[in-house]
Order: sequence, then C-alpha cells, then structure tokens
Amino acid sequence: MILVTLFLQIILVSGKSVFYKEHQCVNSGNNLKSVVEEIVEEIIDQRNCIVFVSDSVYRNLVDVKNIKGSSTVLKYEPRRQVQRILIDGKAVNCSAYIILIANGFMAAEFLQYTERERLINTRGLFLLLYDSRLFRSHLHYLWNRIINVVFIRQYNAYKYRSGEKASKERIDLDTVYFPLRKRKSIVTKYIDTWYKGKLLYGTNHFTEKITNLQEKHLQIAVFEHIPAVTTKSRAYYNKQPNNNTEGLGIEFELMQIISKAMNFKPKYYMPDNITLEKWGINEDNQTHVGLVGEAIQGKAAFYLGDLHYTLHHLNYFDLTTPYNTECLTFLTPESLTKNSWKLLILPFKFYTWIALVLTLILGGVVFYFLSISYKKHISLYKNQMHFQNTSMKKEIKGLYLFTEIGNSILYTYGMLFQISLPSLPSSWAVRVLIGWWWIYSILVAVAYRASMTATLANPVARVTIDTLGQLAKSSIEVGGWNKENKNFFSMSSDLSSQEIGNKFKLIQEEDKAIEKVANGSFAYYENSYLLRHVRVKRQILEKEQKENITTVDISSKHNLHIMEECVINMPIALGLEKNSPLKPRVDTLIRRIIEIGLVEKWLSDVMEWSKIMEIRQEAESEKALVDLHKLQGAFIAIIVGYVLAFMVLIGEILYWKHIVLKDPKFDKYHLDIFYSINNPKI
Repeated sequence: MILVTLFLQIILVSGKSVFYKEHQCVNSGNNLKSVVEEIVEEIIDQRNCIVFVSDSVYRNLVDVKNIKGSSTVLKYEPRRQVQRILIDGKAVNCSAYIILIANGFMAAEFLQYTERERLINTRGLFLLLYDSRLFRSHLHYLWNRIINVVFIRQYNAYKYRSGEKASKERIDLDTVYFPLRKRKSIVTKYIDTWYKGKLLYGTNHFTEKITNLQEKHLQIAVFEHIPAVTTKSRAYYNKQPNNNTEGLGIEFELMQIISKAMNFKPKYYMPDNITLEKWGINEDNQTHVGLVGEAIQGKAAFYLGDLHYTLHHLNYFDLTTPYNTECLTFLTPESLTKNSWKLLILPFKFYTWIALVLTLILGGVVFYFLSISYKKHISLYKNQMHFQNTSMKKEIKGLYLFTEIGNSILYTYGMLFQISLPSLPSSWAVRVLIGWWWIYSILVAVAYRASMTATLANPVARVTIDTLGQLAKSSIEVGGWNKENKNFFSMSSDLSSQEIGNKFKLIQEEDKAIEKVANGSFAYYENSYLLRHVRVKRQILEKEQKENITTVDISSKHNLHIMEECVINMPIALGLEKNSPLKPRVDTLIRRIIEIGLVEKWLSDVMEWSKIMEIRQEAESEKALVDLHKLQGAFIAIIVGYVLAFMVLIGEILYWKHIVLKDPKFDKYHLDIFYSINNPKI
C-alpha cells in the first residue's frame, strides 16, 4: 500500500487564524478523525494508492503511519508545485483522494483546476468535507464527473427549547446523485451516520452508480454524418419510429444498445445550426460552437458525430475505444478522354500506324517497279522478237493500273480496304504479289474492325486522380470543413501533403463543395463512406434532371471520382463528456459489440443504398450504345475528306487557268492533240 501525502498551504496569511478558530468551534476532534480513518481504511481495501490533500487546519488530522495496510509514505513539502505532485500521483496509478480543505472556495478552485488539466483521476474515490460552496451553480458539472465521492457533513446539535449546545455532535456521510437532478441547487444523498464510535450502515459507501442508471434521462447531442448517424434516425429521436429498414447509423445503433445495457433513456437533440457548425468552429472571439461548444458547456453526456480519435478532440471530449476506422480521402473530378475525333486511328497504336503506312508505301512501290519492269523488259523483248499477238495484248492490258506511282499506291491502298481492282493484270509476278497482299489486307482489316468494335462498345476512357502526388501537381483547389485537416497536411513531412496543405480551403457547405467538384475545380476531403453516398446522390439528381426537362439544369461537366489512395485510416470513436465516469463501462460494451460483428453489420446497412445505386448506375453505363459523340470521328473523317477534295478542286482550277490556258500549245479546238503531246507541265 502506497500513501502519497500532500500538504497544501492554501489559506491566506491574514485569515489563517480566523479559519482555524472557526473550524475548531465546529470540529468534533476525535469523532472527525475517526470518521476519516474509517473511510480511508475502506478505500485501502479498494485502491492501492491514496493522495492526501490538506491544509494547515486538517494537516495533522490523520496519522497515515498508523493506518492499517499502509507501507510507504511519500511526503511533499507545501512549497512544491501542486501540478508536479499530482502528476507523480497519476504516475503510480493513484485513484483515491482524501481532500481535507477548510475553505470551500479553495477546495472548489482546487477541484476545478485539477479536473480541467486532467491532473486527477475523476473516476477514482474521493473523500471531502461538506461545504455548500462546493455546490454553487457553476460547479454542478464537477459532480457529473466526480461521482464516487463521500462528503463528511458535521452538524452542531442544539436543544430546540433552550438553544444550548448538545454534548454530542452529529456527523453524516453524503454523496451525489448521478446523473444530477435538474435543480437550481444540488441535493446530496444521505448514506450513513457516525454514531457512538461507529458507522450505522456498514462499510460499503462507494457504491457503483453507472451499472444501472435506473431509466434516468441522459442528453445526447447529435451531428448527422455518414456512417455515424443518418437522417433516417430522426424519426427515433423525434419519437416517431417507423418500420423503415434502412441503416440508422453505427453510432445511433451503438447508443441504442448502450442505453439498454446501462438502463438509461437517451434524449437525443441536434444543436442549433449544427449542419454548418459541425464539430465546431473557433470563432474570432475564442468562443466555440458545434459539438465542441456543447462539450465545453457540458450540455450532454454523449456526442454522436463521427469524431476522429485525435489529440485535438481529446482536449474537449472523452473518446471511447475506437469502434471503426475510416479511409479519409478526396472526392475529385473525373474527366472523360475527349478523343472521339480520333476514332479512326484509335484501333491501332502509333507505331502500328507507322508500320502500316510504310508497308503501304513499300507495297505500292513494289507493284510499280514490277509493272514497269515487266512493261520495259519483257514486253519490249517480245515486241522485238515479233511475238505481238492477242495474248500479248491481254498481258499488257492490266499493267496500266500500276505503271504510274500515284495510281500504284492508290490501288494498293484500295486493296487494303478490300476494294476490287478494275481489272486483274495478266502478269503472273504481279498476280502472285496481289494474292499475298490480299491475305495481308484481310488480316489487317479484321484486326482493325475488331479493335474498332471494341472501341465503340466500351465506355469512354476516364482520366482520374488517384494519388496525393497527382492531386498536388494538379491545378484544382482542395478543401474540407475541418480546420484540423488543413493543419494535418500543413505539418506533414511529405512534400505532396505540404503542397495540398498550402492550397487547402475551408468550406462549410457540403452541397457547395460537391458542386465545385462536379465543375472540375475542387477536390473535397472526407471519409470514403460519405463520399460514396454523395456521389450516388449526385448521379441520381442528374438523372432525374435529364428525365424532367422542366427542372433547372444541374448537369455537371465532370463525373465524381473517389481517390483510390487513403490519406490516413482514421480511428473513429463515440464522444463523451470530458472526464466522464461512464467511459470504462461504455468501453467494455463497445469492445463486446465489435467482437460479435455488429459494427460491420450496421456499416453494411448504412452503405447498402449506396451500393445498390452504384450497381444500377454501372449497369446502365456499361450498355454498348453508340451515340453521336462516339461517332464524332466518322463525321470528322468525312468533313476532312470534303475539305481536302474542295482544296484539290481549287488547285486544279488554278492550275487550269494559270498554267494550262497560258500554254502556247493549248488549243481548245484540238484538245486531243494537246493532250497527246508529251507536255511535262501536264
């Protein structure tokens, strides 16, 4: 047993003797000492460490060396800092406090300071002297946090008729109710009396108060945020339950079970303007709003709002054991690849097209040289040998298709598109080459058509942002509604995160943020579950708008995409009032709920609607429908053909007027003679 004894000189010098004299008048001496020692021995049976806090009036009231079960006494001088002493007490797991301070104001200030700075374990056992100044209205919150407390209350006994002081004085033991009843002044609960050197009703004065709350009402502040609490739960805290099977939210379901297990009635309420203030905004005048503001004012016992388990929130709440982790990421604009105009060249890659063009040119040149060689050498030889006959004329007849380089490439190009030749050359060398060229053309055409069919049937390729690096390099703004998220990025050691932190904007209106994302100028930071929900809502809204032409046009330029990379997997917890006595019991219940899989089931219920709608949207988008947008390339091809043909026509007209007509050999009445002359200009 370790006893840490703390002596505090907190009485003003000018009033020291007055306080001492006054308390000597009401102090019952040995009786008070006996009561304190009796309670201390009771505490020793339940705790392994006690912190004594006393002033000069009660400094020698308890002889800790003679207390049964004590082994070590650590004594601090009054001049040592209070904070260091209490920190040392917490370091050795001290969870019992004997606070004997005569001045009620000083005792109240001590409790306020140590509770605010978390220097004491408010869930421990406390023994204090009763003083009405401890129960002033601004101190009521203390007794909702320090509930395992016993007050020693001394009475001066007087004879009602004579007014003379009785020979014996009365000492009662009181405690506080939990939760406190709503009254202007606190009414303590009587538990025992010191009578004839002993306590009347036994020794167990620190009874358990949170196991069964006896159907008392506890305030629960709600901020609707998926997947913690959904809008469907409003019917329950408005006392209008229905048979709707949609998910109510993980935290709402947790509260339903916790309230039944601890036997209290939850009284849900939504703070004013909570949809904009959310967790809380630190105003310029240092006032807090939202859930943080509610917690600072101590208005509720529980706070539901998808609270992140962070040091910032621990300054205002007691957070339970995390019941889930959420992927925090960005909702980014998704761009469609605007390459429908390239429809004709999409089936093959760049190097494939280069190979095809080179093969086409090479094939045309080979046909040309074969035809020229056959005409010049074989045909000329036969003419010289006087073999000119009907069959010879037939052989030469088909060679004119390839005897000019332009025509050769053009007909070779036509065969590639499976266009038949006007006539088939009789030359066997050219015929063999044409046969193999047809085989090549069939293979290329089949591959091209298959790839073209796949291009038309598949959805248009999408350009997405899936990593922090890509987001940092992009020109779009980023933001969210929580200032702590901005600080998280700004203080990160990662360069991409720092870049995001520099351009992180605070935006409180979710609908406005989603609208900016749809316009392609913003990336919104939130948990992936909520982002999936808002993305589906946006898709449904746009679909309804398209079906109803009378509505205002809200169609977006960009689809919404959830970034694949998680910035952080954030633990999520229920919020309780700071230093709440309910935390140990609630933590135990939450761990049991997690172990049996209810959290996963509730999460699935919340996201069921989003999953179903996503599947429907994907099924509709995967239909192989060829619209005008996909056929844009075909129209562009024909337009390009018209333009080129028109340009060639203009070129021919100019050539006719400025070259042919000005030729001295030109005679419009003898055009056959003009064209028969070997004129290099024509």
